[in-house]
Amino acid sequence: MTGVRIEGVVAGYRGRPVIGPIDTELAAGVHVLLGRNGAGKTTLMRVLAGILPPLAGRVLLGGTDLAAHREAKRAVGVLTHRAALSPQLSVRDNLEFWARVQGLDRERRTARIRDAAGRFDIEGLLDRRTARLSRGQRQRADLARLTLTDPDVLLLDEPMTGLDPVSAEHTRALIRSWGAHKTVLYSTHSVPEAMTLASQLLILKGGALTGLPVPVAQAPERAASPSAYDLRTSCGGGVWERAELGQDTTIGAHIAGLVAKGVEVTDVRPVAVTATGATRAVTETAIHQLLDESS
Repeated sequence: MTGVRIEGVVAGYRGRPVIGPIDTELAAGVHVLLGRNGAGKTTLMRVLAGILPPLAGRVLLGGTDLAAHREAKRAVGVLTHRAALSPQLSVRDNLEFWARVQGLDRERRTARIRDAAGRFDIEGLLDRRTARLSRGQRQRADLARLTLTDPDVLLLDEPMTGLDPVSAEHTRALIRSWGAHKTVLYSTHSVPEAMTLASQLLILKGGALTGLPVPVAQAPERAASPSAYDLRTSCGGGVWERAELGQDTTIGAHIAGLVAKGVEVTDVRPVAVTATGATRAVTETAIHQLLDESS
């Protein structure tokens, strides 16, 4: 059932449209949704999940009308910004509940929970109440819930929130692997993160959805400089900040300078500098400008 077609969808609340009309088709791949707060990203996600009926139009999953066929919703996996886990239950009981909802028998439930717990390193948390987990631990447990079944369509709202660098990189790799044969819609506020993962960028603004291709390198990479780094900081709402360090500047000194200015550095990694790096930077700037333009 891979593939989502959105036909003339208008959606909102109490009869008042927030988004639309939207006409687009999402094939297998990672489609990253960008938009300012209040642009309607959550509204679109709810419509695609079958939670919010559209005011007009329809959503087709592999040709099946989502609103007219409730069983089609089983093909959609949803990760919301707020974990879909009961705080009063243990992680294991939460996973058991969702596995039952998805119709898995006892043998498959046990196997899937074991596999998912190992994949997201939560074996030691299974018997802990969800209310006692950190934000990152809850996010990993919720990702484990998402992988209990094998949905064709995955809707991910800020899946990296609260994850430590190792868990975040593992999740990125998982999302890329899903995109090879599933339709993934990934909502984020980070343009560089979007361009790292996306096969297509989707800009939601003024109720309209615009698709943008992701630039592909047209020249071979030149040797990576040890002084080029991506730094993830908590500055500016957790967006990715890029720093190009000179040959006589050490990474330690640069981090110390950021910390001295009150910036919390949460992830640092060397990156390859490509011949198209300047083009990518210009493209990121253009996307920011598009998002910031008045409606």
